[in-house]
Amino acid sequence: MSPVSGRTRVFALIGHPVAHSLSPALHNGELAAHGVDAVYVALPVDPAHRDRVAGAIRTLGLAGCNLTVPFKEAVVHGLDAVEGVARVIGAVNTVVRDGQRLVGHNTDADGFVAGLHEAFGPVAPGCTALVLGAGGAGLAVGVGLARAGARQVTWLNRTPERAQAAVDRCQAALPSTHLHAGPLDARTFAALAPHADVIVQATSGGGTAVVEGLDPQAVRDDAIWVDLNYWMADPPLWRALAARGVRLQDGRPMLVHQAALALGLLTGISPDTDRMRARIG
Repeated sequence: MSPVSGRTRVFALIGHPVAHSLSPALHNGELAAHGVDAVYVALPVDPAHRDRVAGAIRTLGLAGCNLTVPFKEAVVHGLDAVEGVARVIGAVNTVVRDGQRLVGHNTDADGFVAGLHEAFGPVAPGCTALVLGAGGAGLAVGVGLARAGARQVTWLNRTPERAQAAVDRCQAALPSTHLHAGPLDARTFAALAPHADVIVQATSGGGTAVVEGLDPQAVRDDAIWVDLNYWMADPPLWRALAARGVRLQDGRPMLVHQAALALGLLTGISPDTDRMRARIG
């Protein structure tokens, strides 16, 4: 990496918490490999200030940023434009500075599908997907699966109204996919999990405790289970599902692919995903 100077561009991950994040290692390694005069830092921001994030990006002169929990949806109203799949989802994970304009994008959807494809092959046309959690990441995953060919996507959320809002927001843009919503509870999971080809655990905070109480026996032996929380030492249901031979994936493949797509948007470089993957083990 070149010496940091007054001309060095600063990119940031904004979220709460962010101390666990592997994003700085991924991004700084590629910036250095491509000789880009920039640094990437993780900035913990109090969720109480979520409505001020876009203004802070402008005030601090950040060259661009990534957003994680809980800012992916809150930042949208402060941007000058929102592009592509981010408009469908209503959530942004990448903000690109275009002169004085801030433009929002979402690389989570395509990043998730790329990671899934890498491990298990392409999403099976007509498959059924169940997404636990309807926050920004859960929305992106569901939309990504629908765009890749899933016949049905159901979001389960502790607040069912939020899951229904996802359906209402996305259905017009995904007319060939049946979108559904429901409560994240043991009864609903037990009814739907046996029919799901892909199940994605996309909750955080208190949601993971709810998932821990679900019945792993409801998951089919031939299903794919993905847990996006790559930093958890013992993800909910993971050991029980592994013991049965259910195909498992943590959040690292999605992390790498969404980061590569985001870094391309932020800098114009073509990141090496194999090299990025090696950096985080």
